[in-house]
Amino acid sequence: MSRIGAVIAAGCFTAGLVVGPVLAGAAMDMSAPVPWTDSGAKPFVQRDAKNAIVAIGLTIPAATVKATPAKRSEAPFPMTGAGLVQSANLQWHPTGHEPDHVYTLPHFDVHFYTITEKVRGGIVPNSPLGKVMPAKAILPPGGILAPGYVPGMGMHDILASAPEFNKGKFTVSPIIGYWNGELAFFEVMFTKAWILKNQDKTGAYPQPASVHQHGLYPTRYAVHYDKAMDAYQVSVTNFRQR
Repeated sequence: MSRIGAVIAAGCFTAGLVVGPVLAGAAMDMSAPVPWTDSGAKPFVQRDAKNAIVAIGLTIPAATVKATPAKRSEAPFPMTGAGLVQSANLQWHPTGHEPDHVYTLPHFDVHFYTITEKVRGGIVPNSPLGKVMPAKAILPPGGILAPGYVPGMGMHDILASAPEFNKGKFTVSPIIGYWNGELAFFEVMFTKAWILKNQDKTGAYPQPASVHQHGLYPTRYAVHYDKAMDAYQVSVTNFRQR
């Protein structure tokens, strides 16, 4: 069995943070995130000369990354003129989260939500909508839809080819998410240790086989350190109309 297969087969966590896979053993912060009002992050939409969207992202000051809160924290940012994306969201996990020995590292989630904040607020434990599965046709080939869902986020589809599931280590991972059977977010997840090295990275973004919700879908993601700004830009890029 592959590592990700073993993780998913390990069981279901039901204490509140995640209704889904977990391996026991890590000292994880299972509390709901507290508001991160002083993150200093700013969302952006980059357009080309023809006014087409080429990047949707979040700029995060290096000072913010270096001096992270003690608790699990979250900063939402409404967005307009960003295609399917309605908000950006920066979340900090000081002790990581399940699966143990995979994502139990201090790390950040940057979500670009295609659902409203009202809908996201309804993603709570035991929601009947959590039983509505996305059709296989709208999932990316080569991805594995983790069982269950994360309150305040939704379901996560993770590439089976990700290094952390193939004897490698988690540093940066693109994830696509769903709720109530439909697209809910584009996500870039990365560790604090990795981003502090100021290394740029780009990669392919998971592509759904087909779509129910038509619009611009990113085909790449990027994490870039801007020395002049002393800040990191985390973005989804190279959009395709679908």
